[in-house]
Order: sequence, then structure tokens, then C-alpha cells
Amino acid sequence: MNWSNFKREALVKCRATPAGRVLVGASMIASEPFDYFQRRRVAVRYNQQFPSSEMTSTEGYALLTPDSLPGTAEVVDLCRQLFEPKKAALEAVASTGKKARKEQRKKQGFMKSMLDDEDLRAHPGLVDFALSDAVLSLVTNYLGTIPTLTRIDLLYSVPRANPDEHISSQLFHCDPEGLRQAKMFLNVFDVDEPQGPFIFIPANQSERLQAAIRKERRQAGVPDDTRIPDEAVEAHGGLSMVRRLVGPAGAAAIVDTSRCLHAGSRVELGCFRLCLHIQYCTTPEPANTFDAGRFRNDPVRRLAVKRLTAADSPWARSSRLS
Repeated sequence: MNWSNFKREALVKCRATPAGRVLVGASMIASEPFDYFQRRRVAVRYNQQFPSSEMTSTEGYALLTPDSLPGTAEVVDLCRQLFEPKKAALEAVASTGKKARKEQRKKQGFMKSMLDDEDLRAHPGLVDFALSDAVLSLVTNYLGTIPTLTRIDLLYSVPRANPDEHISSQLFHCDPEGLRQAKMFLNVFDVDEPQGPFIFIPANQSERLQAAIRKERRQAGVPDDTRIPDEAVEAHGGLSMVRRLVGPAGAAAIVDTSRCLHAGSRVELGCFRLCLHIQYCTTPEPANTFDAGRFRNDPVRRLAVKRLTAADSPWARSSRLS
């Protein structure tokens, strides 16, 4: 296991205990104390102006219909326009033969990242949507702070050669970034079961499931693993608790993927899924570089696009395709 993966798994396991969560929280404050308290102070005023209870602390998610957020239809149209030439370029350089089979054994073989900083500079409407009061207030009221807008991307999911064999993020897991975060997944095209929808288990139920599975593994002398197969989830009644992001284009979920077990991209042959992915973090993570100058007179958005600097913190890692 390389150092990055070791840090990732160590953090996830550390979060599993009350003492570990206290330690992680203290480390977050100590890394950048002025920034930490400034973000919380600004969030208090902002949340008073834009209160929201869509994401509860208990369950850690919100499901949104296509008409929930202003600007959704325009963002869906823009994503589709960006997708077509990206898809064509991807297909033009697609691997074949042995190389393609090797890629199929990795996440990049079934989930493609389609946007970069240049795309976001050319299409600021995506950033404006992510930082709109309708979206951002859901996140800040849940987190209690102004998070960093870490990532905006289009995630293109395609079938594996054996769609019934799940690997990597197709297995249930929690993401390693900090104690809490928020990720938005917005369907750009209609999604049903064949398209491999994003699936998750509410935070309170995820925490119970993880504790039970860790205990079971410990008693059996089996090494713990941050990825959990469906069989283990089902053995503890977890599959009946799963929420699915199915529905028309524009349907969305905002989920704390640090607390909610989740999986996705289980795409059936002949299908694909495209979703707009927006990530808001409270810890230093590799991130897009946004045009911060656009928000110099807006204290909320200025903080949201400010890059946290403690890149050597125990939780910093690449989260581009989590």
C-alpha cells in the first residue's frame, strides 16, 4: 500500500471512534485556526439570511427534484453541450485489446472525469450554479461553515466488461475527506437502474452498519476494509435502507459522503450515466482552481473558492473520482 492510500484508510478508521473523531477535529482546527473560525463566523450570518433544513445532521443528505433549484434546466443543457465533444474525443483515443482489459480493472476504466479548470473558466455558469444561494445554503446550514468548493466535474460512467462484478467505488464505502463534506450528484440525462444510479445509505444507518461490520470482521479475525460488498451490507439489513438517485434529468442528491455509505456506476451493458458532480470540503484537498477575482467583494464566495493550504495534512489526497 502506498503512503497516500495508507493515510486515506487510516483517516477513515480513525473516524470510526469518538476519540478518533475528536482527534481529527482538533487537527482540522490546528492546521489553520484563523481560517477555521472565520469560515464559521461568516457562515452564522449567511445561514441566518438563508436558513435551510434540507440536510439534517442525523441523515446527512437531501434529495432534490428537477424543479427544486433555480437554473437547473440551464445547467443540464450546458452539461449536455460540453459532453458531446468530450465524449467524441474520448472515443477517438479509446484503448483496445490488452490495455483496455487492464483499464477495466481500475476505476478509470468505468468512470471518466470530463472537465478541467479551463472548461470551468470558459463556462462560469457552472461555478455560479455551485455557489448560488439555493445550492450553497443547503451545504452551509448542514456543515455549519463556509466550505471550500473543491471540485466541479462531469462524471461519465460506462459498463465494465462484466457489469455484475463490482470494484472500487462500485462497492459501498465512505470517502476519507475530513469529518463531514457535501457532494452534489445531478443527473444530466434520465437515470434508472440500467444506468447505474448513485446509491447511498443515510448517515445514522451507515454508522450503525459500519460498526456492526467492523465488529463482525474483528471477531472473525478478518482484516478490516474500507470497501464493503453488497453481501456484507445485506447481512445486516442494509440494502433495504438504500436510497437511489433515479429519475429525470435535473434530479439531484446532496450527500455527506464522508458519513453515508455509498456506491454507484453499476452501469448495464448498452447504457451510460452522466452526472454533474460538485464537491464541498472542510479540509484541504486537491481542488480546481477558480477565478477568485470574480468574488473579491463577496465574503461568502471568496471563502468558498479560497484554496486551503495545509496540503501535507493527514487527510489531504486526490478525491477527483471518489
